[in-house]
Amino acid sequence: MRNCCLALNNSGDAAGGRLTGDGLLENVFTQIDSFLSQGILSNSREVSRLLGAVEDAIKLIAPQLRDNHTTMETDHTEAEITVRRGQTPPIGPISLANDNARLDTSWETATGNGMYPGRVEYSNHSFKHINSLNTNSKVVTAFVSNPATEHLTQPVILTFRHLQVRAESSEMNYTCVFWSEGRVHEEGGAWSSRGCTKVTSNATHTVCSCSHLSSFAVLMALYPVQDTFELRLLTWLGLSVSVVCLLLCILTFWLCRSIQGTRTTIHLHLCVCLFIADLVFLSGISHTQRCRFVAGLLHLFFLGSFSWMLLEGVQLYLMVVLLFDFPSYCKSLYLPLYLHAVGYGLPLTIVIISAVTYPDGYGTTQHCWLSLERGFIWSFFGPVCTIIFLNAFIFIITVWRLAQKFSSLNPDLSNLHKIKVFTVTAVAQLCVLGTMWIFGVFQFQEEGTVVMTYLFTILNSLQGALLFIMHCLLNKTVWNQLV
Repeated sequence: MRNCCLALNNSGDAAGGRLTGDGLLENVFTQIDSFLSQGILSNSREVSRLLGAVEDAIKLIAPQLRDNHTTMETDHTEAEITVRRGQTPPIGPISLANDNARLDTSWETATGNGMYPGRVEYSNHSFKHINSLNTNSKVVTAFVSNPATEHLTQPVILTFRHLQVRAESSEMNYTCVFWSEGRVHEEGGAWSSRGCTKVTSNATHTVCSCSHLSSFAVLMALYPVQDTFELRLLTWLGLSVSVVCLLLCILTFWLCRSIQGTRTTIHLHLCVCLFIADLVFLSGISHTQRCRFVAGLLHLFFLGSFSWMLLEGVQLYLMVVLLFDFPSYCKSLYLPLYLHAVGYGLPLTIVIISAVTYPDGYGTTQHCWLSLERGFIWSFFGPVCTIIFLNAFIFIITVWRLAQKFSSLNPDLSNLHKIKVFTVTAVAQLCVLGTMWIFGVFQFQEEGTVVMTYLFTILNSLQGALLFIMHCLLNKTVWNQLV
């Protein structure tokens, strides 16, 4: 591998030497064929080095080519290079195509916004035998003379021909990806879907739209797409039931005066967060037109539900362990402000920091949720795991102190029974929401199994019904008020 890359770089360095541009290009292709004839690449560092060396070499060779349009094909590679020379920058659409892929963009994209150097190069390069087991197209490298290709003003359109044509292709999961090199040399690289979306796909071809240039391919999942009719039906029915139950909870907590208090306020806002999150999930999780906005709302309100659960745990701790049931001076205007600062301020702060730090982390090609790249998903699961751990610790201490109080000589049974009910419902609530998001980790991954998907959907549907049963149907005070 090292010798091959050195040979490619030396070919590029010799661009101004004895060989013509066509001779240098042929020399590069000979070196590529010599290396790829050894077998399929499996080491990510080797792939990154090869793709980088080929791109550097052709960028140096392209200006030396005799013709404005050059096509070259060997056993392992196929390239089409267009060079436009002149005093004024070219304008209009341009496309390059070979047997494996077609690339559509504009001369304005190829030239860029900088000073026109008097020529512009545009290359579409296919590797015939660099595919891994998961790719269903040739690996295509596209580059132009424009150095600023990270965020193109106009996306490029790539049409890939599938290597495997299957009768059930409509049920397969095709993903448009590019080769993303590691931040340091030792990391190699990996396929990433960032900045690329699938426009359309059929049994033979997939059309991709990408906002940058690199080495592209189409990945085919080795499992059928899990978005089946049965799963969609279960999601709609389950979440519809959950939304109705949460709405009933909100109305009960808001209108039933006999249960008004700090705990009811916490439950009210917990249900509001889950109600909004379920509505957004129901209407926008798979609609990628406003993906970042939808993902941001889900991030905010699902975090908000856990923040209010944390407040419920803190309230139980104050009542049982510190024997501090929010004195009258805390029940004034200041207490709601403190509750809202934590319940909504904490998740809002996390979402703002996450959006500023990595705005591309909101939304994926398949779901309007948080990206798995760069560990961005932990901006949700990190706080969630912390809250689950803190509440579990609080509940363990609460149960232990309750057991001590029940075994005392003069227990206040009425007050202890009330606290016991509070604790049991809070623990059950935490178990359902916490377990749901354990399965949610797998739900939004590319390799999510159908079992995990169904479990997540069922638990997500149960949360509204569970809250309604625990806090309304089983609450005697609520029944007495209604009757």
